[in-house]
Amino acid sequence: MKLKKFNLTIALLLLAVSLTAEAFVVDWDKIQYWVGSGPNKAALVVQFNDGGEEKAYVWGYRWEDDAEQPSGEDMFRALAAKCNDLYLFTQYTGWMGNTVCGIGYSKENSIANHIEFDFASAMEDPCISFNWFSANEMLGQSSTPGWDTPDLCEQAIEESKTTHILEHPIDARNYGYACYDYDHWHKYGGDDSMRWHAGWYKGYWSYWVGGADSESLSYSGLGYSSRKLSDGSVDAWKYTYLDGPVGDDIDGITGASTPWHELDYTHFNNTGDISPYIDESIHSQNIYRIDGTIVNNVATAGPGMYIIKDGKSTKKIIIY
Repeated sequence: MKLKKFNLTIALLLLAVSLTAEAFVVDWDKIQYWVGSGPNKAALVVQFNDGGEEKAYVWGYRWEDDAEQPSGEDMFRALAAKCNDLYLFTQYTGWMGNTVCGIGYSKENSIANHIEFDFASAMEDPCISFNWFSANEMLGQSSTPGWDTPDLCEQAIEESKTTHILEHPIDARNYGYACYDYDHWHKYGGDDSMRWHAGWYKGYWSYWVGGADSESLSYSGLGYSSRKLSDGSVDAWKYTYLDGPVGDDIDGITGASTPWHELDYTHFNNTGDISPYIDESIHSQNIYRIDGTIVNNVATAGPGMYIIKDGKSTKKIIIY
């Protein structure tokens, strides 16, 4: 029954091709984290939906040749390898390529020091069809890792501390069939700024593709290995829970995804404090970013240009 429920959920998700009224438009000039060079550009957006800050983080990717057409996987891997706050957990699952098992976000990629695989709980999970000790030949599994599994996974985690990419070692390339045990790769310890989600049966990373305006995004019918980028395209990942009949991230009546959060272009550089420029005795003051969005927390507004309005009086300030 659980597998049927999962398949039904995925079928409903494939119909969820429209977003709710909350939307964003990627401002290419605001992106601070870029990898690559050339006239063609694409953006990666990641939203954790983990109960933490309601932000969707943005990274930028460039390439030279129009005919090159890099994949969504090419972009994600390049960004994770070079950026010091993005962490990718991925697995080769078959001839169509790799699956995104999990995504992490932390300062100086410290999340890699706080990931562990719970082999004991994975072995007890009835949803997992992979067999660690006797190959499930019905699904194409050709060999087994046995009790070496924890060591193989620990070695992969250790290597990811350098590469920022956690390559799931129990994959289809080595064993004929992949082990979909992502729900059992957990974050432990660390601080509240670290963000992490990995999952498959309890929740998973839904993949949305389109242009700079989130209203153009639709649920991807392809994995990120098969997705081909074009100039101005956006790949957006949103963690989606599957605990309910259709999952908490999907409206069971309308089929719409929950709203996208405010885009965060500056990540851990949000250190600018505009408090000294605010007269707290004047309650009618409003502070706006240059794009017109209102600033709710002046202490963490970050570097940039701001407009302070008090009735008909207006002044501009720049925070470095």
